[in-house]
Amino acid sequence: MEINSFDSLTVFVLASNETDALKETVYRIKNLQYIDDISKIIIVAKNTLCPAYSEAKKLEATLGDLIELYVQKSDSFALCMAEMPLLVNSSHFVIVASDGEMEIENIDVFISKAKKHPERIICAAKWHKDSVVEGYAAFNKFGSRLLNTFISVLFNKNIKDSFSLFQIYPISVYHKLNFNNPKTFGYEYTVKALRNGIEYEEIPTFYKKRTDGKTNFTYLKLFKIAVVYCLIAVKVRFEKKLMII
Repeated sequence: MEINSFDSLTVFVLASNETDALKETVYRIKNLQYIDDISKIIIVAKNTLCPAYSEAKKLEATLGDLIELYVQKSDSFALCMAEMPLLVNSSHFVIVASDGEMEIENIDVFISKAKKHPERIICAAKWHKDSVVEGYAAFNKFGSRLLNTFISVLFNKNIKDSFSLFQIYPISVYHKLNFNNPKTFGYEYTVKALRNGIEYEEIPTFYKKRTDGKTNFTYLKLFKIAVVYCLIAVKVRFEKKLMII
């Protein structure tokens, strides 16, 4: 779909260990001011055995056509990222976690801004000067700030949360950037847009540490992800720019 305007939004909700938080997340989306602009809420379950799968089936039965349950084809989160845009039949999509950490109400801001700037990526950035962050460990905060400083210098832009998934993404931009490697899509998600001059805006948000379910990311896993991200970002920075119309 190559639409250079906003017509509707697909919301992906990532779920694995969450139950109560998943239900709360879905109902918070359902209660948004701009719910009529959301064409589908797709719950992406890690597998059919995870706790979130059963809860998602109940939500699908209760909320009808608004909800769609999708099970990852691969256990790899990187490959799962590449699966999601292929499911989009709207002009824009956004990815949220079901762990209660993200301020779901930011989606209303996303939609409002996307209607005015349909080809702009708009990110809810934890480290925006007006954001409020609760429960974020000092080590994680230091690592995140260091990573974003590196990306800012590399792309000569003031970036506060370059690896955040919580952003509204135009499907037309996704197609224009010609992502061709599913394994690296999640890492290139933002930096390839920065490299090719796509409009990018960060807005403030409220973040709080998850209270339901166990995280899938250990410190070691996060460190490995950060290293890979930096290496891919450097590669993207020195790639030839695409001819984007």
